[in-house]
Amino acid sequence: MTMKKFIPLAVLLPMVLSACAGKHRPETKQSDMFVTNIKYTNDKVFNFSIGSNQEKGDRGKNKSQRGGGGGPPPDRNNSRKTDSEDTNENSLNALYSRLELKLNETGYCREGYVEIDTYESENRFHILGKCNESATPEDKSRFVNDFGY
Repeated sequence: MTMKKFIPLAVLLPMVLSACAGKHRPETKQSDMFVTNIKYTNDKVFNFSIGSNQEKGDRGKNKSQRGGGGGPPPDRNNSRKTDSEDTNENSLNALYSRLELKLNETGYCREGYVEIDTYESENRFHILGKCNESATPEDKSRFVNDFGY
């Protein structure tokens, strides 16, 4: 084989490799995380979180496309929400509604809960809470402390 036959291959190979490197991977959906912890005092606490990229809400929509119409004009004293504030509000609403579903599904907090903290990490929204009721012996066997905090 002569060197002239390898020249087209040597030119095309870097172009093909660089084209593949520029493709973005699709975002994977992060699962909800629900971690329970029953303290030695029988207090039931939990940490629930969702991926922050799951609830994008209306980020891509133009505000003029939203519904609405009649009604009084907006109050001039209220400051307008930025897109990031709107997105955070949508994500927090999703966090609370998904937490309610999880608590109903598991039966962890049967009498409600008190919110200890809500925060956002690099890619998740979290809520820490404490159940209003103390743990029963059944709770202790059903919700084993696999991960403490």
